[in-house]
Amino acid sequence: MTLALRRGDFAIIFHWFFRCFLWTSVFGFLLLLAATLPTLHEAAFRIVGLSFIFAAACTVSGWVLGLLFGIPRSLSRPQGGSTPAAAATPATAASPLSSRVNTNLEDISDWLTKTLVGVGLTQLYFVPHYLWEAAAKLNKLGIQWDAGGQILVLALFLYFAPAGFWLGYVGTRTILTRLFDDIERPPAAAIKTSLAPDALKLDPQGKLEPATNPEVRAADAVLLKFPMTALNTPRELAAWGVANARNNNLEGAAVALLEASRAEPSEPAFKQALAKIYTAQDRKDDAQQLLKDDDTSDVAVYNALSEPPPDGFDKAIRIGTRLEQQPGADRNLSLHIWMAAAYGQQSRYATSKEDSALRRQARDRVLAELKAALAIDRDQTRQLLRQAPQRAIYQDLAQLVANDEELAALLA
Repeated sequence: MTLALRRGDFAIIFHWFFRCFLWTSVFGFLLLLAATLPTLHEAAFRIVGLSFIFAAACTVSGWVLGLLFGIPRSLSRPQGGSTPAAAATPATAASPLSSRVNTNLEDISDWLTKTLVGVGLTQLYFVPHYLWEAAAKLNKLGIQWDAGGQILVLALFLYFAPAGFWLGYVGTRTILTRLFDDIERPPAAAIKTSLAPDALKLDPQGKLEPATNPEVRAADAVLLKFPMTALNTPRELAAWGVANARNNNLEGAAVALLEASRAEPSEPAFKQALAKIYTAQDRKDDAQQLLKDDDTSDVAVYNALSEPPPDGFDKAIRIGTRLEQQPGADRNLSLHIWMAAAYGQQSRYATSKEDSALRRQARDRVLAELKAALAIDRDQTRQLLRQAPQRAIYQDLAQLVANDEELAALLA
């Protein structure tokens, strides 16, 4: 039991109590039969049978009362209207589902429990007398055991009614609550898959790439079935936002990730995902503000290319060089293209300063980055560089390639 409690499996309390309750009940009825059979003969079976029926009724009544006391509330998280971004985009803050959980049973539970507690407290002094008189009536009308029937009825009530209440309450608070969570909230597996590292990527043009992994697409499909109002934790909000971002609902995704990053500001992955969404929306200033103290995301390389030289390309080269040393960087086409653009800006800056050594070094790095990009996706790299003169951040790279025979040959 201790190990189960450490794992958070609190339903073990219910199972342990149920086993103890069941075996104690069986043992008690066997003792009752053994005590009445030698003297009462056939009447002993009537006493045991009626006692069993009365015990079952007490258990079920107590269980229903425990259920009403233990019904979990539907948690209502504050809506996005508390934030400027959410106030500006109320229509996009939820997925196509708009149904809400019916809380009528919760209202009944609140009303009934308050009434029972209030009435019970006012009549607490008279409860023992009522129980004793009721036990006498039940014994006279049913069990008909003069020697100990009244005490038997009272004992059955005091054992089975509280036990049923405890079973109903604990079962509702553990098993039923978990079932409600599984039905009304996104599954943990979908959240983990959706928030996997590099699951949200920018293409070389600064646009969000759709999901290509079947597992990620399946997780997104699950998450998109939930409205934003059904989410309670920052991870749920972030996963829902990332899934929407991959499905072109950038406004709703920004609202969800903004709430997630505010609720858990120490989590850099939420800010990095939000920065990618801002970048895809051409809100580069907002993205740079988010990542001003974070230089571990490749989106920071892309945004640095828009800053004035030499600070812009120096920042891009510094961050990109460190990122290229991490696992998986050899498959990141966007990072290599952005690094080639950064070295292209450095080459033009060196030319303006008549620094031939820096210009030659930058040109060699452009060559290395373009070779790495071509090894990942030759067609996309060539197409991008043909369109490079149309983008300001790539113009220096395009001019360098056009004036260099070896670089131009790579695209032939």
